[in-house]
Amino acid sequence: MDRPIHDRPIAPGSTLTAMPPEPDFHPQASAGLTPPPSSWPQPMYPPPPPPSARDLAGPGRAGVRGLKGLRTVTGVMWAAITVICAAGAVGEFLVGIYGGAVVCLVVAAGSGWYDYRVWKRRARRLLL
Repeated sequence: MDRPIHDRPIAPGSTLTAMPPEPDFHPQASAGLTPPPSSWPQPMYPPPPPPSARDLAGPGRAGVRGLKGLRTVTGVMWAAITVICAAGAVGEFLVGIYGGAVVCLVVAAGSGWYDYRVWKRRARRLLL
């Protein structure tokens, strides 16, 4: 059995093309000339002011003000870790566990250094 072919007849003038541009009947435009600048309409508003130095500097550091409480809490936390590990190093040294004392001293030195960086606002992250 033959399959039906679905061809629709194309109506005259129904091709999918764009309309031609409308002709410009302005006497100067038809001669290829541009109108003089005095005939251009003047803007109804003043021009914007030039950008200031603050505008050119980019966005400010607004996030620093919002981290005061969090920075204080993490600074106190790193200081507490430093004191606890330093006390643990002294205690382990007095008991005679020299390996543990060295490990506690290394951890105390690292946390103290990071606490210093948190307080001086040089730490990229507050917690490791």
